[in-house]
Amino acid sequence: MSTTAQLLQALQALYHGDPAVKDQANKWLEAFQQSTEAWQVTNDILHNETAGMEAHYFAAQTLRTKVQRDFEELPASAAPALRDSLLNLLVKHCQGNAAVRTQLCLAVAALAAHLPAVQWGPTGVVGWLAQRLGGEPQTVSLPCMLELLTVLPQEASSYQPAVRPERRRQVVDEMMAYAPQALQILASCLAAPLSRAREQALDAFTSWLKLTGGTGLNGAMLMQSPLVRAALEGLRSSDTFFAAVDAVIELIYCTSHRGRPKDDMAPLVQLIVPEVMALKPRFHVCLQQAIAERNGSSGAPEGDHDDSEEDAKGMARLFAEVGEAYTGLIAEGGPQVSAPVEALLDVASHPEDSICSMSFNFWHRLSRALTIGLHPEPLESEEGPVSDAERERRAALFTPTLERLVALIRGRVRFSEQFDSWHRDERQDFKRARVQVGDTLMDCAAVLGGGRMLQLLVEPLLELSKQVTSGAAFDWRTAEAALYCIRAVHRCAPLPGDALMTSLFASLPMLPTVPQLQYTVALTIGAYADWLADTARRSDEGRTLLSQLLTMLIRALSEPEASSASALSIRRLCDGCAPLLASQPGSVEALMALYRQAQGSGDVGQNEYNLDLDEDDVQQLIEGVALVASALPDGQRQACVQQMLDIVVQPMQGLLQAAAQGGSAPGTPTAGGGPAAPAARDAQLALVLPLMERVTTIFRAVKDPADVAEALVRLWPWIEAALDRFAGEPPAIERLCRAPRYAVRSAGKAAAGAVPLLVASLPQRFEASGQPCFLYVASELIKTFGDEPARDLELGGMFGRMMGSACAMLRTLRDIGERPDIADDTFLLAGRALSYAPRLLITSQLLPVLLDSALAGLLVQHREACCSILAFVVRLLEPATHRSCGPEAVDTLQGALAPRAPLLVRLLLAGVAGALPTSRLAELTDVLYALLKVTNTNGLQWVGEALAALPEEAATSADKQRYMNAAQQVVAEGMGVNDERVLQQAQDELSELLRRNRRSCAAAQRALLPPELHYIVR
Repeated sequence: MSTTAQLLQALQALYHGDPAVKDQANKWLEAFQQSTEAWQVTNDILHNETAGMEAHYFAAQTLRTKVQRDFEELPASAAPALRDSLLNLLVKHCQGNAAVRTQLCLAVAALAAHLPAVQWGPTGVVGWLAQRLGGEPQTVSLPCMLELLTVLPQEASSYQPAVRPERRRQVVDEMMAYAPQALQILASCLAAPLSRAREQALDAFTSWLKLTGGTGLNGAMLMQSPLVRAALEGLRSSDTFFAAVDAVIELIYCTSHRGRPKDDMAPLVQLIVPEVMALKPRFHVCLQQAIAERNGSSGAPEGDHDDSEEDAKGMARLFAEVGEAYTGLIAEGGPQVSAPVEALLDVASHPEDSICSMSFNFWHRLSRALTIGLHPEPLESEEGPVSDAERERRAALFTPTLERLVALIRGRVRFSEQFDSWHRDERQDFKRARVQVGDTLMDCAAVLGGGRMLQLLVEPLLELSKQVTSGAAFDWRTAEAALYCIRAVHRCAPLPGDALMTSLFASLPMLPTVPQLQYTVALTIGAYADWLADTARRSDEGRTLLSQLLTMLIRALSEPEASSASALSIRRLCDGCAPLLASQPGSVEALMALYRQAQGSGDVGQNEYNLDLDEDDVQQLIEGVALVASALPDGQRQACVQQMLDIVVQPMQGLLQAAAQGGSAPGTPTAGGGPAAPAARDAQLALVLPLMERVTTIFRAVKDPADVAEALVRLWPWIEAALDRFAGEPPAIERLCRAPRYAVRSAGKAAAGAVPLLVASLPQRFEASGQPCFLYVASELIKTFGDEPARDLELGGMFGRMMGSACAMLRTLRDIGERPDIADDTFLLAGRALSYAPRLLITSQLLPVLLDSALAGLLVQHREACCSILAFVVRLLEPATHRSCGPEAVDTLQGALAPRAPLLVRLLLAGVAGALPTSRLAELTDVLYALLKVTNTNGLQWVGEALAALPEEAATSADKQRYMNAAQQVVAEGMGVNDERVLQQAQDELSELLRRNRRSCAAAQRALLPPELHYIVR
């Protein structure tokens, strides 16, 4: 059977009912597309009129892919014949299936990427195509030319064609140079009598504008271009409206720079903006119709155009683009800016969220422009600083506008009465829309100020209060919306003690207990925790208010819908107001009572106090109480912390003692006896683990290091008992290890008393279990005590044992791929040792073994493990590491590195060639850069040897020399110059070159990788 027949048969099999048959056919087709035979077979099928649409499309798609990715398979002499064949096929299928024609146009565009301009003749690819198609009937030439002129600029910067980096840059330059010529051809197509010719010409015009960004197209040229007039006139025609919108938007972009019109584009801007603003009445009709439809009323005005919601979106896009492009000019407040601003206020008032939100980016930019000089990191697009007086003038000028905007959008966050019946997607859309409105309100508050913003946002609440006073029912949705908006602008809170804000918070406990309302009330209190703390410090009224709100939040914990928000806000209040609560009579007692109640909730789940909280909520409460306890005076603080720990630990002690099954006397935390039955063990895990995590939360939240250190030593036997009991449960062990990890981190040097306990336990447990969580506990010890040489004996013994055991598990790439978590934590620990105690690592016994593991895992696909290995190697090579070591350690490093460096360089270049994803190029560059800076000429020799291994089909001698030049520059400029960017650019180019197609990528990797790693070639 011929290959063509097999292909047709495989295409038919794709519709087979048997999945196995379909899978087999799909694999055959994929293999066919990669074969050299595909060139001829696809050409034959496309010339066969009886092959059918599916076959024609598959053949055209395959031919496009072959031109893009496998052009190097063809001899150089075949290029002219391929060019002619593609054009003949395009002409043949011009009036056939549009998808086939598009694939063939893409193939021509890909060929243009491969063939330099000189091979297309003096007029380049655009002129060549125009000349060759000019002899065809207009019904053939026009559709082909218009689509070609659309895809050529779109594909100019595509990475699909497998071309060399320098050629890719040339393609963009060539296409930009063709732009005037292409626009002339497109202008001549506008008057063609064929349907959609004008629309397609505008689509192509848009593509060229997007490619050039206005470069090479001056304002005078565009002013005279029929395409510009066609685009502006197209806004008034339903046939070309959407194509015209896209074209005009690109024109606007081309005419602007840093929020202002370009100097040579000012006349064009004066032509474009009035035409866009002329759409305001038309949009206003759409707006009134949408409002009437949303309200279910009739009598909306009729316009001259039968506009749909999509038309309204197009007009809104134009208004938004004008505003965003010229924000800097608009912010100056000249007389000509009122029209765009009014248009965008109309957009903001549209009931459809997807239209309203189109204006938000403009309001954000305007807010930034009106507060120039007040941002720590100004945007590149923003103008320079202005005087305080000028900034105040601009802000005052736009204050009424922004106040109108606030009034327009503050009600958009109101819950619909049909919310409960909405689908999940509709609810998510509404929540996203609320967040966007909140961000825009924050932009307004930055200009208006917190006091004025609060007045505007409270207005619906005042109106609601009047209605309730008049006998109307309380509308919780309006109240919730107002509070949501107030919470959204909490970073612009009014001054502490503000009367209106104080009155607002005082009224919150009196609101009805509607779940959604209580949820927002709780979050609003938490958002203003700092404001409440400042207010409470200033007056007795503020302290009373704080107490009332805390009581309200504690009460709301029993409401299922509001419990999470209440727990979060209690924690925030405790954080912001800890000294006040610690000194306020009754507050600590109330919080400790709450603390006891919370212990029966969450994953412990005893529910003894009618609180049904999630474990995360319990953790929030524990953290909050611990923060307040940390603010107590000496004596009281220690007693409170110990009491908090005892409340959590005592149930855990009982569980562990019971699980010991009589192996020890009561009260002794040893895990003797036989293993627990699986059911009993599961029950223990369900209770012990959340209790231990609560201990961890206390360790993290308590501020006094001595308190944490004392608690760690006291509780260490029970932590060990838990580790013994759950030794066979890796997830449980990881959760248990968080306690000592965070205890050491919080206690710092105060944890010295726990060091002997941990040093004795960690190596033994890691060797027995191979669990990486023990490594990160050791990492905290190294970080905290590594700068004390007096501890080298105990820390060095622990470190050496654990690293030796880890490296024994990480001998090959397969080992590391199977246990990336161990690799990740091993090299994180090693990197931390280099930072805090390099003398422990750079030894003749440990360093060679660790380097061998690093080389074995350098190309692991697991992102975290790979990045940890690469970061360790960089840190090992850094001069700062060498300076912190003695001469003997530096000699040890050089002795371990020298025999391994050639393989290191080859592995790094293999990663660049495709053994690792492109997202790791920066890390690979860091390693090679550090190696070159340290090893100088030796490093250059290793790089040269690795480059020499690359075959000619992957990289030519000139390609290798360009890369070598960058490496030589890095070495020549020495340690004092940070020229990593030079090497990064060379890495990027080499990567793009070697990855340009499958053949070059595989050939490069095989040449660089040792034989035992050829299995990873991709």
